[in-house]
Amino acid sequence: DKEYDGATTATSTLTLSGLIGSETLNTSVPFSTFDSKDVGTGKTVTVNMITLSDGTNGGLASNYSLAAGQTTTANVTAKALSATVSAANKVYDGATTATGTLSLSGLIGSETLNTSVASSFDTKDVGTGKTVTVDTVTLSDGTNGGLATNYSLAAGQTTTANVTAKAL
Repeated sequence: DKEYDGATTATSTLTLSGLIGSETLNTSVPFSTFDSKDVGTGKTVTVNMITLSDGTNGGLASNYSLAAGQTTTANVTAKALSATVSAANKVYDGATTATGTLSLSGLIGSETLNTSVASSFDTKDVGTGKTVTVDTVTLSDGTNGGLATNYSLAAGQTTTANVTAKAL
């Protein structure tokens, strides 16, 4: 299993069977790939290259052959992002609703995502430096291959903003 990294590269290990007696061989699997780079469970992983080397108890690599092409399954999990929030000041309106904007970090390469954020002030009342908390975040597909399903982001980011008095 691996966390989404924008690549199809997989890490594989082999368990050999069919060796003679107690002979062993060492294996190197320098090149395995997932069927796609995107998040998913039970994704096909294919071994693309295998190198055998001498083992123990008389195990000589030259006495054996093993073709690539073995498959298994593994998971690609969503990459957790981090974010900073900024919030706009507002005039008192009797509600705690705030306008927050997130700046994401941790995206792969030039991928982008769009965000929809619901934020709130700690109270509805006038004040300076009032705490604004991101209550919910929704990620949606962006540009340059940025798929929302490849990422995760928890809510809870905080910042401060002001609520000013409403002129009568």
